[in-house]
Amino acid sequence: MNDFPKRPIPSDTGAFISLEEMVTLTKNHDEDHVNQKSFGTHVKAMCFGKDKIIELLDQPGATALRIYYGIKVDTDGDGIKEKKMILVAVDEEGNDILPTETTNAGPGGVVSKGAMAKILDSGLPCPEYCSKPGGKG
Repeated sequence: MNDFPKRPIPSDTGAFISLEEMVTLTKNHDEDHVNQKSFGTHVKAMCFGKDKIIELLDQPGATALRIYYGIKVDTDGDGIKEKKMILVAVDEEGNDILPTETTNAGPGGVVSKGAMAKILDSGLPCPEYCSKPGGKG
């Protein structure tokens, strides 16, 4: 159980930042994880398709997305733990919208919302699927 008070989540939550700020933030992250990079396991980002994002946000009551960080434990014997980003829709009260099959509260004391709710995973990892240097400006 978490002791944080519930707060409303406005649909305009978040702020756009400059390219300079993005470069600074991602550079700091990369430098902080230089040890992982040397083993070839450093994941800089995950890319999710527009259709899947819209599908999440089109769920009844959805006003935002929440991104959870996860690690898939080695399942194929190669010794590599796979970094994951899991996206869920969030309602205006800050509750994750999750399938009703969930029997226990998830991270942060989340509450199940509906049988057809969706959880998005399997984004494409960067550096394997990264933007070209400089992006598309």
